[in-house]
Amino acid sequence: MGDQAQSLRDMVKKTVNDAAKPAKEVESDRGPASSAQPPVKVVTITSGKGGVGKSFLTVNLALALHQLDLKVLIIDADFGLSNVDVMLGMPARYNLSHLLNNKRSIEEIVQEWYGGIKFISGGSGISELLRMNEAQLTKIIGDLSQLNAPIDIILCDTGAGVNETVLRIASSSSETILVTTPEPTAIIDAYALLKTLSQNNDAPNIRLIMNKAVSLREAENTINSFLGIAKKYLGKQIEPLGSILYDIDVDKSIKQQIPLLIAKPHSATAKDIVRIAETLIDLPAAEEPLGQLAKLFSRWIK
Repeated sequence: MGDQAQSLRDMVKKTVNDAAKPAKEVESDRGPASSAQPPVKVVTITSGKGGVGKSFLTVNLALALHQLDLKVLIIDADFGLSNVDVMLGMPARYNLSHLLNNKRSIEEIVQEWYGGIKFISGGSGISELLRMNEAQLTKIIGDLSQLNAPIDIILCDTGAGVNETVLRIASSSSETILVTTPEPTAIIDAYALLKTLSQNNDAPNIRLIMNKAVSLREAENTINSFLGIAKKYLGKQIEPLGSILYDIDVDKSIKQQIPLLIAKPHSATAKDIVRIAETLIDLPAAEEPLGQLAKLFSRWIK
């Protein structure tokens, strides 16, 4: 463990020393979107610590996938502490607590946002959502399986950190995206989450996104070092999904509650997210459209 910690410290030190000025905007070589619709994917977006841009990525990735003609459902799986609806600039009328208390149906708690993107709020400040029992979870499974709306891809935005809920969601998904930044605490916490996920018998496919790098050089150095340590100490082959450079317009878009792909659709950061979306839809899909969704929820029951 000492060697692993030293390697992480050395990686962080090298990354800081190598950091350069922000890279200039480059043109996207994105071609026209394919007209073929892939089978549904269930994608978990998670992180070792908060503040690394996980929810920002979820919202804007949903927009990028929508631009690629996919039907998207966002599930805010940070139960009781959700904030995706705030980032969407569309406070949730209903959330999972309304479903569990039989006040609203599954169709009613699924809200529609820009272009038909759908989302389910996990609720904020609702303690009961953090203590769901088996009967309540079974109800959610049954109700979700009866959703009539066509869905191509489901994005699950989890809470940050290493906890049982995050582990179960990740292990039940088609893909898991681990978001981090080059900051030392973010790197170490991301490694801790990765290590815990890797010890699971049903370890998921994990893809890494480096967010808020000040330059492409910093992003590449940090990614390569992180992947090297994961392979050496965990025997885990992690695939990079892309990087997103620091952009002050991101902070502005969050404060204004206008997602970046709407506020600054031609920015370098927006193009980075579109490239990530294109890579994501080319990955192998789940075999059953709703089988993965039911599996995702049923795995939370002990």
